[in-house]
Parts: sequence; C-alpha cells; structure tokens
Amino acid sequence: MSGWFATACREGIDLAIVLDESNHLDPNKVQRELDFIYEFVLNAASMEPGNSRVALVTYAETAKVHFYLGNFTDRRRLLDAVSAFHS
Repeated sequence: MSGWFATACREGIDLAIVLDESNHLDPNKVQRELDFIYEFVLNAASMEPGNSRVALVTYAETAKVHFYLGNFTDRRRLLDAVSAFHS
C-alpha cells in the first residue's frame, strides 16, 4: 500500500461505512463488504488511540447505526464487532 491511502491509514482516518441490506441484495455481497471492512481494520487502519475510527450503518427502509465513530478504541474489539455483525 502506498501513496495518499497509506498515509491516511497510518496517520488515522474516520471511516463511516454504510451497507445496503435491502431484501433484494445477495447475502454474499453483504458478506464481501464485511470481509473488506475486517481486512481494512486488520491490515490498514492505525488503531492507536486518537487515530482511526470506524462507524457502521445499515439501511433498507430505515437506517440503523450498529456502532459509532469512537465506540471502539482498540483493533481487537472492533474486529470482534465486525465479525459478530452477520454471524
């Protein structure tokens, strides 16, 4: 990973992820999106206190916030939350 993305990940970013969970979507697509989030948190995001923060929102007919920016301050707890999301 190089360039501006690598710098942003190293220095920390706020990332709000919005997933469409409408009934017409393939469940495999949602799982691929969650896999992407997991890999991003595991391999790219700097999770040092005060650096990267991740929020997760889903929507179909209404939006639902699953976790807010700043709910998790360490990588392991955030990864557990992402893993548990669609288990």
